[in-house]
Amino acid sequence: MNKCYATVACMALSLLVVTSTTAHADRGGYGKVVDLRAEAGTSRAEHHHDWSPSTRAARWKMISSTKNPFGVENDYSYLRLYDELTGIELFRRPVPALTHIWVSPDSKYVVGLSNVKVWNPYQLVVFSRSGDRVLERSMAGVNWPGVWESVTNSIKWYKERVPQITVVEDGTTATLSIEDPSGVLRQFKFPAVR
Repeated sequence: MNKCYATVACMALSLLVVTSTTAHADRGGYGKVVDLRAEAGTSRAEHHHDWSPSTRAARWKMISSTKNPFGVENDYSYLRLYDELTGIELFRRPVPALTHIWVSPDSKYVVGLSNVKVWNPYQLVVFSRSGDRVLERSMAGVNWPGVWESVTNSIKWYKERVPQITVVEDGTTATLSIEDPSGVLRQFKFPAVR
């Protein structure tokens, strides 16, 4: 009977190892200052985040209390959208640390992606052209093939350097598709902007 229990235990352990999310150790804490830019038509999106030691206290206050990077007290990370034809800033919003931004060809949506996990509660955000946040999502713990995350610093959930991204509207619903590391388009639904 002990051999039977040992076999079952071994099979259960093997199953846990095969189905678990891959985790990697971190050599040091994430501490980058990043500036990104994306354009479509006459729209230009810009993102800046400062995860250096100089912003540590402000970031700690956010992550240890509200876990809301969209509040006005966030002065270390923003996303803004300009209309280059008129020179008008359409919006500027506090956001989590982003590592890739994209503007839809019709300039209705600005998508922000992030592979930063440490003190960063969301890795996906979508804003309308008017600056309304229409979607935010944490990607930590996603169990898709090819996705991996380190213990604290990062999560590789989209195809880096340049993932395929589309937004398709169907009546009152918009479907955002983002290419994952394996080349599969992952879909996220949110209310379409009118």
